[in-house]
Amino acid sequence: MGNSQSMDGAKHALKEGIKIYKSLKDDQDHHQQQQQQQQHYYQQSSSSHYPSPPISGDDQDDQYTHFRNQAGEQAQKRNACYAESQEAYSNGDGARAKELSNQGHYHDDLMKQYNQQACDHIYSVNNQGRPSNQIDLHGLYVKEASQKVEEAIQRCQREGASDLTIIVGKGLHSPNQIAKLKPAIIDLVKKYNVSCQPNIPNPGCLYVEFGKGTGDLSWLDRLTDRMSNDQCFIM
Repeated sequence: MGNSQSMDGAKHALKEGIKIYKSLKDDQDHHQQQQQQQQHYYQQSSSSHYPSPPISGDDQDDQYTHFRNQAGEQAQKRNACYAESQEAYSNGDGARAKELSNQGHYHDDLMKQYNQQACDHIYSVNNQGRPSNQIDLHGLYVKEASQKVEEAIQRCQREGASDLTIIVGKGLHSPNQIAKLKPAIIDLVKKYNVSCQPNIPNPGCLYVEFGKGTGDLSWLDRLTDRMSNDQCFIM
């Protein structure tokens, strides 16, 4: 009888121990995921409060500038919360770390909202009255521009257009910008099986043709090479 009770007690203790272990393990895994996400934000914001420099600025537009500045402020607050969250966790205050992490997520959401407002506003202003097969990407980040280009390609294909002109601006002087723009162009060209050439019909434009395959993209390599050698490349 005594041995049976002892065995039952041992089993119960073992189950409780496993339960506690799993709970601690889940907390650790959750914190690791948060740390990885926060580290991703740090890397994105290491040189700027924004994801990357816009393709070309539109500082003359007050509303656009306001939205971008608000996004920058929210990015700063986000990063501060994440830094404090990591410090709290290192000090053994898990509850405070989680609270600060949630605050960081809140500021990150606000940053994205402000950037989206800036994107939508300036895109609407720059493209008012343009034909459906021509878009102006001034003032957009590369990720925003990629989304607008993809939407335009899909629209042109639905409408049976033969080409699409993308205005990106004459001066692309940031190596980081080129590094992000090149794979974005390649991905879209391959995804939609279109050709893309620079400076057609005017300098500062990318000319996309439908139904002719992907064509020659060697100009992207030449652009990257010139940027890596610190040469100014005029689109």
